[in-house]
Parts: sequence; C-alpha cells; structure tokens
Amino acid sequence: MLNGDIKPLLEAIHNGICVFDKTGVIIAANSACLQLTGCASADLLGRQIDNFVPNLNPQHLCQAQDRVQVGMHLPAGKIMLAEFSPLIESGQLLGGLLLLRDDDRVQGLREQLDRAQSTIEYLENKLTQKTEAGWYAGRMKSESSEDKLRSQLKPAKGFEKFIGMSPKVLAALTLAGKAAKVSSTVLIRGSSGTGKELVAEGIHQASPRAKGPFIRVNCAAIPENLLESEFFGHEKGAFTGAIKRKLGKFELANKGTIFLDEIGEMELSMQTKLLRVIQSGRFERVGGESTIDVDVRVLAATNRNMEQMIKEQLFREDLYYRLNVIPIYLPELKERREDIPLLVDFFLKKFSENFDKQIIGIKKTAMEILINYHWPGNVRELQNIMERIVVLLEGKYIEAEDVMVACNLQEPPAEEKLQLELPTENDVFPLADYEKQIIKVALEKYGSYTAAGKALGITHKTVAAKAQKYGIKK
Repeated sequence: MLNGDIKPLLEAIHNGICVFDKTGVIIAANSACLQLTGCASADLLGRQIDNFVPNLNPQHLCQAQDRVQVGMHLPAGKIMLAEFSPLIESGQLLGGLLLLRDDDRVQGLREQLDRAQSTIEYLENKLTQKTEAGWYAGRMKSESSEDKLRSQLKPAKGFEKFIGMSPKVLAALTLAGKAAKVSSTVLIRGSSGTGKELVAEGIHQASPRAKGPFIRVNCAAIPENLLESEFFGHEKGAFTGAIKRKLGKFELANKGTIFLDEIGEMELSMQTKLLRVIQSGRFERVGGESTIDVDVRVLAATNRNMEQMIKEQLFREDLYYRLNVIPIYLPELKERREDIPLLVDFFLKKFSENFDKQIIGIKKTAMEILINYHWPGNVRELQNIMERIVVLLEGKYIEAEDVMVACNLQEPPAEEKLQLELPTENDVFPLADYEKQIIKVALEKYGSYTAAGKALGITHKTVAAKAQKYGIKK
C-alpha cells in the first residue's frame, strides 16, 4: 500500500502520522510521529497497532466514516490522544492512519521551554564575563512548573488512582505528598465528587502508616445518637441493644489512619468529644470506665463552607483549626477541563473491559461536548455517564448523540464567552485600550498564550507580543 513515493509526502507533514495495514501492522511513521511519541522507528514499525491503541480492532475500521479520537498508550505509561481515520479505496479497507498533533499543553510547554532557553542564553553570556569559580551554565535546568510538580510527586507513591495533570491537580497532589510524610491532621476540601477520599487514601498509602489500618467514617451517614458509639465503641449493656462489647473506629484505626468524611455534618456535641480525642489521643467507650490510648492519624474532608459554619456557630472554631493544620483544596472538574480527555479514556477502557464491550473510541464532536459540559457532579458524574454510555452503546464508537442522551442535553453546550467591561454608548476609547482589555481578560481566563490565542482566533505568538506590548503578565 505504501511505496517510496509517499514517504517524502509524510515527512512534509508537520503533524505526526502513523500508518498501518488492514492486519493492524504499523508500516510507516514520519519523523514528527517519532518525535511526539518519543519512540524510535524500531519501536513502532512492524508492531501491531493494538499494542498502542487498546480495543482498536482492524476488522471494525471500515465502520468509521470520519475521524475518531482514541488514546494512544506509549512506553513509560505515557498517553497521547490521536485521531484515527480508515484508509478505504473502492470500498476495500486498506488500513488506517493515526494523526498526532501538538495539543495546547504541549504547545504551552514549548513556550515555557523557549522562554527558559532564552534565559539560559542570557545567563551564559553574563557568566562568561565573570571570573568567579563554581558557576557554570550546566547548573541551569530548563523545567516547566508542571515538571517541577511531577518531580516532587515521584517519591510519594499512592496517588496513582487520582487521574489528572492540570496545574491545580498537580499542586494539590504535591501538597498531599508532603502531608503524607508527617503526622499532622489534614482537611481536604472540595465539592462532592472531586476525589477527596482518593486523596485521603493516597496520603495513607504514601505515609509511614501504610501498613496500618485505613478506617473510613462517613459522618453524614450515621445517625447522631449512634455516632459516639461508632467512633469510640461501647460496652455490653451500655444502652438498649448493646448485647456485647463493640470496638469503635478510633480503636480499630490504632497505628493507622482514620478518615472522617463529611466532617461538616457532625453535631456540636460530638465535635467536643472529637476535639478531645484528637488532642489527647484518649477516650472511653460508651458505658465504659477505663481510658483507652490510641495512636491515630486523622484526615478529614468536607464540601461545606467551614468559615461560614463557624460564624453561624454550627462548627467549633477550635476543632476547625485543629483539623485545618494542612488544608488541601481539590478543584472542580470544570476548573480542570484539560483532564477530561484523560478521564474519558480511563473510564472508557475500564468499562469496556468490565462489560466485555469492543468500543474503539469516541468521536471528536462527542469529546467536545464532554469537555464543554458544566459537570455539577464532577468526576463522579463523569464516571457514571461514561458507564451509562458504555452499557447502552451498540456501535463501536461513541457519537455526539450518545453523550447528549447520557447528559440529558438538548443541544451541545457552548463554550463560555469572555466577559468584557465595555464602555457605555457615550464613552469612546482608543482601539488600543479595547485590545489591551481583551488580551488581559483572555490571559486571566485561559492562563496560557496558546489557549488565549485559540479563544481569540489568533496565534499564541501574537498574544505574547500584545501582552509584552501592554505590560500584561500571565
């Protein structure tokens, strides 16, 4: 199918191109593909495409009538999104083509690299003018902020279950990794469905207490009159129905970690008793007389506004400060939309295996709907929707209609528009003032030259030049 005349054409394309025949064997890959994937030619050519794209069955390729987004699994656990197109001639399937592009993240990293390289060149010129020993250009390492966060996370294993590479997620996991090394109390805050329990479990698994028990308590799910017994246990005959001694959660968590979920739902009377055991490490069972000593690390989580609850005298201020030694905030899914394709790929693979479905991928329009959806239920809602789609899907590809039905949408959600404070009809300002405001608002909203340029319909270089002209910082 591929001859020598086509190879120069592939090399002329700046996007990555990977071609495979109808049996699924990779037969060509241009230099851009090798550069983007970090693979050598020998790593790709001659290999089966399903080694890199799970569930991509060559026999089903002819069913795709347009481009489909798929997750390409590369060595060292790296995942890259690619667009798949079938190669069909005269109704006969010849094979398939994967198109790999530089996404906004890669482009953003390149911008950071360009700035870092310019800084290095400047420093090298300065250092050549100095005679002081001990300084050399090799000390200067070009590294993006995300790379720094990743490198800080490397020693802290246990957070593998939390999927996300956005700056806010990496910042939260970095702080959680540091918290795992000490025994201080941690308060994990975030909306329902953002993954607070996953982070708490990760802190335990990454801590010196990992071999000890990890006890979960949902404070909102236990009736108030039973919560004290649930926490501290009770003696036989302590109350009606107490037919035998019961150990409480704190006693079961000795030498380990206890995770108090929905701590904001706890009544004031119980808050006082909880504060005592956190401060002293001692308590008595309900109906008991002896004092029990425990060594327990306390993690708590809430989706409530604790500061407002304190003002309304619904939560003890001293308990709040005792719990909030290390605060960790988990962003909502709509605050990290760049992580949605990664989560979709993970859930698609997971549920396809669970329900024995041979789903090849998700259409680009369907992915765009998921990215622009408002996600009131955060990652938990995304997981439920992906499970629903996989269970009900009869074809090999997730279409836009499948997503709209699962999300109860009448029409695809539109991307948010920039909100500008324009002058009244009687005020007229120079055109440069409008341009400055537009660039400033775009950078504040999207955070990078590439994303802002995409929203404004101009190149990232133009955004950078305008920002420098007007003295606007990202």
